[in-house]
Amino acid sequence: MKFGNDLRIKTATSWFPPDHETVEDAIASGKLDTPDADKIGVTQLPVSTQWSGPEMAVAAARDAMSRAGWSPSKVGLVLHTWIYHQGHDMWSPPHFVANEVGNPEAQSYGVQQGCNGGALALQLAAMHLAADRGLGAALVTTGDRFEPPGFRRWACDYGLGYGDAGTAALLHRGDAEPDDYALVSMATATDAGLELMLRHGDDFSPAPLSHNEYIDLRRPKKSYMAEHGKERFSQIAGRLIRKVIVDSVHDAGLQPDDPRIKYIALPRLGVSVLDSIYTPVLDDVLKAEALRFGAASGHLGCGDFLANLADLRDHASLQPGDIALVIGGGAAWTWACAVVQVPQGHATARDL
Repeated sequence: MKFGNDLRIKTATSWFPPDHETVEDAIASGKLDTPDADKIGVTQLPVSTQWSGPEMAVAAARDAMSRAGWSPSKVGLVLHTWIYHQGHDMWSPPHFVANEVGNPEAQSYGVQQGCNGGALALQLAAMHLAADRGLGAALVTTGDRFEPPGFRRWACDYGLGYGDAGTAALLHRGDAEPDDYALVSMATATDAGLELMLRHGDDFSPAPLSHNEYIDLRRPKKSYMAEHGKERFSQIAGRLIRKVIVDSVHDAGLQPDDPRIKYIALPRLGVSVLDSIYTPVLDDVLKAEALRFGAASGHLGCGDFLANLADLRDHASLQPGDIALVIGGGAAWTWACAVVQVPQGHATARDL
């Protein structure tokens, strides 16, 4: 899906709580063993002792609005996405975000697509802006707090440690003011048959946490692999990761070896997952440098995608006209890849 040069990401921000838990602390307390720590490959995880997921999303959104210098009234659409408990049952966190940011009349709704939610929400916001000329701007937020007893951030999944954070991005049509990026194109690919991986061996339950006292993604995955084998998922994942990269680059009017493509930002997954599934595809398809930003954050659920946009801006050597890819994926399973370009000057990106 090509968006062209006039659709802009005004800015992207991440908000992390001040507290954290180190790998050494997790091992000492029995939450993690050394082999699993090596597979996760992080030094620490941010831990919220006070703020809920939606509150961290609001903090990130306020930072984005301040960075942009925008009035809340400019934002007519708020999309919020998450993967874990938002602090209340039968409640709408997107409306909370819109109200707290300062525009209670903005159209607000949630996007649910597992850890790929941030990418899909960004794509939906772009589609809204492309279709509705009366919409001034859109805000996308993510927010999650992975706290016990329902979640064990170090042990609920294979090769992942989950960090608490809020993220935000502002989208609009370009004007004379500076923007972080032009959103040139996005591509997605799905194999919905893999949804079985997250429920294999379990009946449908009447209430949350009926199968286990905490979210345990390892158990159904282990059951699925025992029946279908490990290679099936790896083959599907590799094929669809390749597809979203190739499709997004093609939709942008580029070739994969275009020298303007400087980086691809990878999801904040464990090193074992990235090395076994993502790296072989990237080595075959792209010449761009692969960046891993999760060493001090771990996996942020659906926050990886927007956090990577912020870190690309702040920590990568991107110049006007340079291009980067951001890739993400979400359980059950959908992958997405975005092509972004640093605008030339304050108005227009290099024509592609």
